[in-house]
Formats: sequence, structure tokens, C-alpha cells
Amino acid sequence: MDQFNTFVDFVLHVKGVEYLLAIGFMTMFIFFFRYLKSPAAATATAEATAGAGDRIDGIIVPASLFFHRGHAWAQALSPERARLGLDDFAQKLIGKIGKLELPAVGAILNQGQPAWTLVADGKKVSMLSPVSGKVTRINDQLSGSLDVLNSDPYGKGWLLEVEAPKNSLTANLKNLLTKVLAKKWMETSIEELMGQASGNLGLVSADGANPVNGMARNLGGENWDRLAKEFFLTEEE
Repeated sequence: MDQFNTFVDFVLHVKGVEYLLAIGFMTMFIFFFRYLKSPAAATATAEATAGAGDRIDGIIVPASLFFHRGHAWAQALSPERARLGLDDFAQKLIGKIGKLELPAVGAILNQGQPAWTLVADGKKVSMLSPVSGKVTRINDQLSGSLDVLNSDPYGKGWLLEVEAPKNSLTANLKNLLTKVLAKKWMETSIEELMGQASGNLGLVSADGANPVNGMARNLGGENWDRLAKEFFLTEEE
């Protein structure tokens, strides 16, 4: 303690260091908290949560998502905000997607009504919105490449986000399928598709277990879009 004139000076010095450390820690915490609340962090968290799930005959069905029977999904990001996309069955049914037509920011979507359109081989197939709400955000990553729709439909391949009143979104989500019911519904969808293979499972499942990409093309030939519309519930458009 030679550098300190008195014991009080020593104590004040130590306390000063402690205060500086405390201030530094609080500053770091504030920056970390702001990052967690940022859109980038929210996106990363949502993608990580949505990416994991069970497999039903090679089709991924995340337990954290809500599924519409037209093979679109919704993920509640908050009581008023949801993220939407197409499910793993849909991307395997269509295969490589050449173009994607999305609604503009500010557009109003209605549950069970056409929301976006997939374009492949020059043919268009619409998909229904799983929830109602106003479009507030479009996935900018899709402007560079649509391959992520096939490789990661529940994560980086999400399509858009919508906002809706809390009670409205909650009511919409209750109309969708999740967990056990979602798995059973997906099993039914796969069984119906396999049934249309007329005994030639190689058209939809190369090894008898894992679906091949572009199953609708393999089964429907030039009229594959009719098969896709049947499963997307838009055949009466």
C-alpha cells in the first residue's frame, strides 16, 4: 500500500475499480440486450427454432410451427406478428422453383386465401395464407437465390412476416395444425401422394422412404401443376 497515503485511499481505489468494472459490465449487457431485441437476432432465433423437427417419411415437420392444410406454415414471433413460408412437402412436391411472386409490404392477407405464387417450368401455382394480417416484411435473402426454398424451407427460406391484432392472430393459429395433429396430417398427405403413384413409387420416392424433389412433375408430367394445386387446395381457382 506504499502508493496510497492512507487506508481510505486504498479502499476508494479498490471501490473505484469495482465501479468501473460494474459500469463496463452493464454497458456490455445493454449492447447484448439490444442485439437480442434486433431484427437480426430475432431472425436467427426464429430460423434456429424452426429448422429442427421430426421426419415423417423423409418430410420434416417442426413441432414449433403451425401448418395450414394447403402446406404453408406460420410461426408466431409475438402475439401480433407471425412469419410465413411453404413447408417441406410443398418444396419437394414442386422441386426447383424458378420464380416466386410475393405480395408487397402493406398488402393484406386473409387466412385460406391466395397469398403467394410459385413459378416453375413456366407454370404458376398459388398457395394459401395460413393466417390473416398485413405484410410487414419480405425475406430479402430470396432476391439472390431461390435455392434456399428447397434447402431450408423452415429457416432461411421463410417468405414473409405479417402483423395482426393479438386476438385475430391467436384465433387464426387455433385453426391450424401443430405437433401430433400436424404429423398425422402430413402422413395422410404422403399416403395420398403415394397412392397416386399407381404402384411406381420410384416416381415419388427413389429408395422407398425419402421423397424425391419434383414429385408432382414425376407424377403429373405436363400437367404436374394440377397435382400441385390439388395438394395446395387451390385447384378451384
